[in-house]
Amino acid sequence: MESNGAAPDNVAIHFMKRAGRYNGSSAWVEDPALIAKIREAASAGPEDTVLDIAVGTGKISRAFLGRVGRVVGLDICPDMVCQARGCVDEIVLSPAERLPFKDGEFDACVCRQGLQFMEVDRVVAEVHRVLKPGGRAVFCHLTAYGPEDREETFLIQKLRNPARKNFFLPQDIPESLNRNAFTNIEVMEYITRESVNRWIDHGVLAEEDKEKIREAYLKASDVFKRIHDVQWKDGDIFDSMRMTLVRAVR
Repeated sequence: MESNGAAPDNVAIHFMKRAGRYNGSSAWVEDPALIAKIREAASAGPEDTVLDIAVGTGKISRAFLGRVGRVVGLDICPDMVCQARGCVDEIVLSPAERLPFKDGEFDACVCRQGLQFMEVDRVVAEVHRVLKPGGRAVFCHLTAYGPEDREETFLIQKLRNPARKNFFLPQDIPESLNRNAFTNIEVMEYITRESVNRWIDHGVLAEEDKEKIREAYLKASDVFKRIHDVQWKDGDIFDSMRMTLVRAVR
């Protein structure tokens, strides 16, 4: 895992600017197959209480609402969570590094695309604390495929999202879960095919910054282009990005 050292205030401002376009900014945001995998991994039943960290616009929470006893969404950006109303039973504005819940309050905790903006070990330790014994943690995040594409993947992710704090290899989140006493850690790969033009048009980047990303793809190594199955079509670039989905038990 590599860190960019972005400040929490920068993250909140970043998502304030992105809130209006967030749902359309990536194919994975509303991907029903990916959302179903996260819901299934959480193994949450009709009496269970689920915490959705970095709830954003509520796409993951909506998949649990009505299927479980209670869904709580947590985020730091009011402009994002105002779109999550109707997808959760309760919204809490708080950093995930200091969860405002009592020990053992939740049966499952999910987080999709949030840990890259957080202090990972602090959040994972807090999730361990607020889960009941036997509770499930499910984390799903964009990663590099491995050492071969690491440098170029991290560069493109940094250019696309300057507020990003962490850049992950597939093993980074499982290792954090292991350090924080989780067990039964399972790792799954999910490939999302993304339009780069769509992915970079999220409401924050100036046109010159978008061009830097397009240039990074043009100059990318043959190894990166092969691993990511990079293709150019109709003025766009398409990238098969890896998401790593991790399930663990408290």
